[in-house]
Amino acid sequence: MSTSIKLFNLEGKSTNSIDVNPNLFVETPNKQAIFDCVISENAAERQGTHSTLTKGEVRGGGKKPWRQKHTGRARTGSIRNPQWTGGGIVFGPKPNRNYLKKVNSKVRILAFKSALTLKLNNNNLFALDAKASLKIPSTKSMVKFIDALGFESKKVLIISNSNENNIELSTNNLPKVNTKLWSNVSVRDLLNANIVIACEDTFNFYNEQFEKKLSK
Repeated sequence: MSTSIKLFNLEGKSTNSIDVNPNLFVETPNKQAIFDCVISENAAERQGTHSTLTKGEVRGGGKKPWRQKHTGRARTGSIRNPQWTGGGIVFGPKPNRNYLKKVNSKVRILAFKSALTLKLNNNNLFALDAKASLKIPSTKSMVKFIDALGFESKKVLIISNSNENNIELSTNNLPKVNTKLWSNVSVRDLLNANIVIACEDTFNFYNEQFEKKLSK
C-alpha cells in the first residue's frame, strides 16, 4: 500500500500524483516525540556565551559602607552584595554551558514522520516534479509558481535535492518561503510551515536514510 501526493511542475500545474512509501508516515502522530525533538533543536541553537558577574567580580565595594553597630540600619559588608542595586548575581549564567539535549535517533525519526503525517493529513504536503529545474536563479519564476498554487499568503517550506541550488537562490528574497536541502530540514521547519513542497526524489532519500539509521 502506498500514499498518494499531488505532483506539481514549476508552472504551478498539477501534472500527476506520486506514490510515496507509507513507511515515511505514521498512523498516529506522536506529540511527545515532536515535543522532545523541538526542545532539542531549540537548545542546540543556544550559544551559551551569556555571562554575569558574581559578587567577587563586580567592580567596587571593597570598603564597608558603614560601621557594624549603632547606625539603625541593617548591617552590611559591601555595596556589591547581591541585594544591592548593581551588586553581584547569585548563581547567574556563565559561558561555555552545554545546552545540548540528547534525543535518540528512533525518537527523532518518529518525530519527523509525525510532522510529515500532520502535513499529509491536513492536505498541506505536495511534491515538485523531478524534471522541474531553473537554468538560472529567478525570483520572478518562483513568485509565479507560489502564486499559481495560491500559497502567496502562507509560509512555504520547499525541500530541495542537492541538484536544485537555483531554486534556493531564487527564494532567498521571499520572506514567507524557506528553501532547505533535504538533509538540513528539521522537525521545527516542518511544523513552522503552512505548506510543505518536497522535490519528488527527496522522499526516497528520507526513506533510505531512515532505514539505514533504524537498522543500526
